[in-house]
Amino acid sequence: MEFKKPKTFGEILMLQQYLDKNIHSSRERTLEDITMSFIAECVEFNEETKFSHKTWKTKEYDKAKELEELTDIFFFFAQMVNYCDTNLDEFTKIAYLIDLDFNEWNKKYIVEGHIPVLYLIQSVTKNHLLTVSDLLIEICQKLGYTKEDILESYWNKWQKNIKRIGKEWN
Repeated sequence: MEFKKPKTFGEILMLQQYLDKNIHSSRERTLEDITMSFIAECVEFNEETKFSHKTWKTKEYDKAKELEELTDIFFFFAQMVNYCDTNLDEFTKIAYLIDLDFNEWNKKYIVEGHIPVLYLIQSVTKNHLLTVSDLLIEICQKLGYTKEDILESYWNKWQKNIKRIGKEWN
């Protein structure tokens, strides 16, 4: 099977679905597992931003690491959306709206400053996927990332993750 760099969030969902189906887990992955992974990545992401909660640490800001952690959040967000496809009508509606939101990527959030990571965590624990989508786009825009940055970073990380199957990952 040949894969190519995604151009839409819908294509990210397909790549993520393939990756998830090929990772052999010791047990079935639950929505709670995915949510915990998402939250863990949010904390790791926060630690790489200029707005880190670790005010006692002096750490040189690295935009590449920030983008890598933000991309990891998108991996678990895609995994979560795919997991919720048990109700096909609802999944189709949610996936469509997220894809529309992601692909339009209107420059709404021009003001720099506060990035709503805690609100993102709160929204994901309530399974408010459309709010999570909006918040992810807001965070990307506030930090100066484009849709293309996310698609490129996702693609690069996805290719690395595929190679990890059967080696670092079971």
